Amino acid sequence: MINLKNRRKTIKTIGAVAATPIFMPYLNLVHAQSAAVPIGVALPMTGNAGAYGPDMAEAAKRTAELINRSGGILGGRKLQLFIEDSESSASVAANLTQKFINVHKCQSLVGYWGTPEGLSSRPIAIQNKVVLMVSSAANSITEGDTQGYVWRFQMKATDWGTVIGRSIQKMGYKSVGVMGLQNAFILPIMRSVEDQMKGSGRTVTDSLIYNPEQPSYRAEVERIFGKKPEVVCCFSLLPDFVSIMKEVYRGGFTSKVVSLSIAADSEGKFLQAVGAQVADGIRHFQPMPDTNAPGYKRFVKLMGAPESKLFLFPPNTHDQIAVTALAMEKAKSVQAADWSKEIINVCNGPGEKVDDIVEALKLVRAGKPVNFEGAGSTCDFTKSGDQLGRGMGQWIVENGKNNFISYEKP
Repeated sequence: MINLKNRRKTIKTIGAVAATPIFMPYLNLVHAQSAAVPIGVALPMTGNAGAYGPDMAEAAKRTAELINRSGGILGGRKLQLFIEDSESSASVAANLTQKFINVHKCQSLVGYWGTPEGLSSRPIAIQNKVVLMVSSAANSITEGDTQGYVWRFQMKATDWGTVIGRSIQKMGYKSVGVMGLQNAFILPIMRSVEDQMKGSGRTVTDSLIYNPEQPSYRAEVERIFGKKPEVVCCFSLLPDFVSIMKEVYRGGFTSKVVSLSIAADSEGKFLQAVGAQVADGIRHFQPMPDTNAPGYKRFVKLMGAPESKLFLFPPNTHDQIAVTALAMEKAKSVQAADWSKEIINVCNGPGEKVDDIVEALKLVRAGKPVNFEGAGSTCDFTKSGDQLGRGMGQWIVENGKNNFISYEKP
């Protein structure tokens, strides 16, 4: 159990990085406050996505430090990060967004791991004409008129469904049950998979949507698994998936299970919670970087990690900080109304392909066109702010380990 007093103390420390000496290399507080470029960073340090926040925060710090150490932007202005815990909560994220804008005067907001956080903060960012960069997958994040202020550093939900549905067909299953959490991110994945199954002549034995934080999922498990489909797609987050799979194991159901890595792995948290027997045979999917890409390899070195280390979300945070700096440098302005218009120009090209943010900034300062290649993806975008070029990995749990199977793009 997390000690609430200690947790609050930790969050307070993270949120108050501007006043903490240990963060001075990242914030360069020796420079005048007016010269710094504030960036709000909302990350899940706690809550159902708490496994991902710390490494995302470290990526943000190291990327900002690299840029600052190399001269900053706009003639020496340093990036100043305000890192806070979103608690994997829509309401907390919305409050942080208001704080970043009104208190810290941020023109760039990055992180925003989950769909609830992204959706709650989206209207606030647009209304205040501030750029919001998210790792959220729900289609609705970028739908409608965002005025160029919302950018997704992640595959959109329907693309997740495309890859998962195609993979299920390759596995040869003829009947599938589908269940998923009531969530704006999950529902498009469910629809995409169901449409593919029906379109390819397969049988969807049943489909249901369940609510978060139910005291029990026994009725849902018995309904879906009781019809004995060859495979069940269970699109969940970690807490509910733990409960569901315990019910499946207790019930002796034999259908194969396909899920999302944020539920069936979550940096090893799922296996810790249920054990190897319950988890054995589960296949799970998650968007991931191209681990062979030079930009990703450069990022792993920046993080001081072994070459074999797989970072799922931290590269997105690196790319968000890097693209912010590049676009500001290109626009010669820290005002989002100006630099948001330069994001596609520095990311999609035309220009020299560069995966090193320091070299990319040098090119922009020299007035040369640049095509920035990120760590999480190639960092190409549609006009609506959706990221292109990110792929998805597939794993299977065997003997208490997550074994990588394949990587493919939509």
